[in-house]
Amino acid sequence: MPSIELINITKTFDEGKVLAVDNISLKFNDGEYIFLIGPSGCGKTTTLRMIAGLENPTNGKVLIDGKNVDGIPPEDRDMGFIFQHFEIFDHMTVWENVTFGLEMRGYNEEYIIEKAEWALKMVELLENADDYPSMFGNPGLQKLGIARAIATGAKILIMDEPLGSLDPKVSKVFRHELRNLIKDLGLTAIHVTHNQEEAMAIADKIIIMRAGQILQMGTPYELYENPKSIFIANFLGETNFLQGFVLKLLENEKIKVWTRLGGPKIMCNNFGSKFNLDDSIVIGFRFEDVYLFPKDYDFGKSPYDWSKMQFFEAKLENTRFIGATKRFYLSLDNGDNFLSVKPGIFEENFNPGDILIVGIHIDDIHVFTAPKDLLHELSLM
Repeated sequence: MPSIELINITKTFDEGKVLAVDNISLKFNDGEYIFLIGPSGCGKTTTLRMIAGLENPTNGKVLIDGKNVDGIPPEDRDMGFIFQHFEIFDHMTVWENVTFGLEMRGYNEEYIIEKAEWALKMVELLENADDYPSMFGNPGLQKLGIARAIATGAKILIMDEPLGSLDPKVSKVFRHELRNLIKDLGLTAIHVTHNQEEAMAIADKIIIMRAGQILQMGTPYELYENPKSIFIANFLGETNFLQGFVLKLLENEKIKVWTRLGGPKIMCNNFGSKFNLDDSIVIGFRFEDVYLFPKDYDFGKSPYDWSKMQFFEAKLENTRFIGATKRFYLSLDNGDNFLSVKPGIFEENFNPGDILIVGIHIDDIHVFTAPKDLLHELSLM
């Protein structure tokens, strides 16, 4: 199976005035399902196109199985391509769409029939071989695109927003079918998307890009639980952020943080003693990690161990029921706002204006160095 390596890849446009990809190095291992994600214009599609041979790097090298593929056209890179816009030939039947690429490569008839039948069987379209694409909805067209891509025997699958044209509910089902198919075939897959949830659901590894650079890479769990920056914590999932400073250094790599304008004092982890006294910081915690209790809740009678929870009071401003979840909008005395998200079946008797006790587990609080421009870090651009 092939491996792919990018070595110091840079790509500029408009005679060097536009820097799309800024000196990145990556390695994609055999059989991995990798996602490139990031805001629009971050360089993910340009990176994909350089791997595919649709763009040439301005500097750097693309290696496939250790071989520099500079100058080798896309059709000779042993890759299959799936795009958001299916690029299906409407005037050809399903069978003709799948066999076209094989015929162009000069394979004999017996081989073409074998590979086309195999590919259509894999995507459950063999019984539709004589149908025309106009008879299908988007899921069927995408399956046809996959069949055409894998029929050539390509070991690398290049995908740019392949589920972007599907209805959201259909996409949630089909993305797992796509992953299962890729894993069954043992392909190396590189998938570009704007949909963070899609990437989190099926990726082996996610690479997050911004402004042409790689910010962080890892498994979905690693990125979600250990974001290295405010941008990543905000980009993946939903996170509250509060500004403050280090009020006190505590034992066992702990610090006490005082949030801005006399807000609550919160104890946080300080692994590696990264933060010092009086450092300006931003703390982040996920919406779903915010526990809510009535003000008169008796923790002494609770069967749970709350020793690692940080508690403070907040005012409930409003609530929203969104089917599967309930959203609680809260405010602090200093004017800061944050949210808590709970399952739709969460039982409560809260009303706007109530003062609630908020609990956050110390391990669910991330501490970041305060950036020069917090609004820029919180921007998803």
